[in-house]
Amino acid sequence: MRTIIAATVLVAVALSGGCSTVDEPDSLVDEAGYHVRDNAVYYLNPFPGKAFEIDDADAASFDIIDRTYARDSGQVYINGYPLPGAQPGSFELLERPGFAKDSRRVYQHDQPISTDPGHFELLPGGLSKDSSRVYAPDGAVLSHDPAEFEIVSDEDDYLFAEDGGSVYVNNRPIRGASPSTFEVLSGGYSRDAEHAFYFDRQITDADVASFRVIEGPYAVDSQRVYWMGEVIAGADPASFEVLNANFECSADTRHAFYRQTTIPGARPATFPPDSEVVGCSPASISFAD
Repeated sequence: MRTIIAATVLVAVALSGGCSTVDEPDSLVDEAGYHVRDNAVYYLNPFPGKAFEIDDADAASFDIIDRTYARDSGQVYINGYPLPGAQPGSFELLERPGFAKDSRRVYQHDQPISTDPGHFELLPGGLSKDSSRVYAPDGAVLSHDPAEFEIVSDEDDYLFAEDGGSVYVNNRPIRGASPSTFEVLSGGYSRDAEHAFYFDRQITDADVASFRVIEGPYAVDSQRVYWMGEVIAGADPASFEVLNANFECSADTRHAFYRQTTIPGARPATFPPDSEVVGCSPASISFAD
């Protein structure tokens, strides 16, 4: 009986040794991305994701470009799926992550955004352009005037740009702004010869000639005080000062303000001299000891 059992075990071992299996990639031990194993091509999602076999991929010609992109003799792949219409022979990555091109198109991730790869350029601030359009960071068309398009300023989280007919801030048009006289101030404020602006909004009735930025979101002209482009009702521009821009606290000789709100009972004449504001709200203002 022992002889029969031993023989059976040997036969089973021999049979199992003669069969070969291909182990799928495992996110516990393998890096995410493409894996070629024997005649199969897999894409492994990041941990704890699973791998899937890429149907119809040609393992013999499969070329892994990076973790996201690959190609074979017939097509280009993104995250394991075919990129429709992409030409594997001319496909290449651009210097900005998520951008690539071939001889026919420019792609942002899996979307074609331009059919003019020969004139496509990457611009600062996530922008790009070709010979007929300027593109916002999300691939949407920002301007149809690339020849005149230029970045005016890219500071303090505000990117201002203009073309022959429009002005933009953070990829939004500033309605009514004239490119020929436009200038950037600071803190999101700007102006042209006739209007003052905060971000993409025109400030109604602002006096452009006397308009100036004080600090951060605060500005004044000869008649009014502004916080983020909105009038602080009752504030005196002649005596107005910012007490602490981080706490959005300000005052004139008669009142103290939190943003646009007058703080009830706060009398600037009683404020301790040379004391730092350490707290501000619609109801109170506090100073360092």
